[in-house]
Amino acid sequence: MDNQKGNKQAAISLILTVTLVIAALLVLFIGRSFPNSDLRISIGLFFLIDIGFIVAMILGIKTKQFGIRVFILISNGLFFVALTFFNFALALAYGVSGP
Repeated sequence: MDNQKGNKQAAISLILTVTLVIAALLVLFIGRSFPNSDLRISIGLFFLIDIGFIVAMILGIKTKQFGIRVFILISNGLFFVALTFFNFALALAYGVSGP
C-alpha cells in the first residue's frame, strides 16, 4: 500500500513537471504570435508556472524513491531558476518600455 502511494506521488510530480514545461513553451510561443498583447499577461502566467515548479519540487521531495527525488529536485530547480531569470528579464523589458 505504501509503495503504491509513493509511486503515485512520484508520477504526479513527474507529470506536473512535464506539463509545466509544456505550458511555459506554449505561453512563450502564443505570446509571440500576438504582438500587440500586454506583457503583463505573460509575466503573470510565467509567475504562476514558476509557483507550479515549486509545488512540483515539494511533491517530488516527499517521494520515497531516491533516483526520482534527485531527478525532480535537479530538473525543477533548473526550470525554476531559468524561468525566474526569464520572468525578471520580461519585467525589466516592461519597465524600460513603460506602460
